[in-house]
Amino acid sequence: MARPKKEKKTLADIIREEYPEFFDEVQALSVEELNTRLATLAKNAEEVEESKENDEELRAAKATASELAAPYRDAKNAIRKKNKFVISLIKDKGGA
Repeated sequence: MARPKKEKKTLADIIREEYPEFFDEVQALSVEELNTRLATLAKNAEEVEESKENDEELRAAKATASELAAPYRDAKNAIRKKNKFVISLIKDKGGA
């Protein structure tokens, strides 16, 4: 039996649920105040990104994760190349 489809939420519904205080606050702002809020949000996003870039612990964790994932990445690349080669041989030998 098919599952009933979820009703698709609007962005307003999502913001209202996740950030109710913010939702109520910005609803009451004028266009000029909304533009100011937008600039503030952009500045906040830049600050978060800068903090992320300067986070040494995060950088070290990413490096460790990359090192640990390398053998898997290499194996997947090798399998992908072998698949392409086998498909090429099949075509060369008249297969589909």
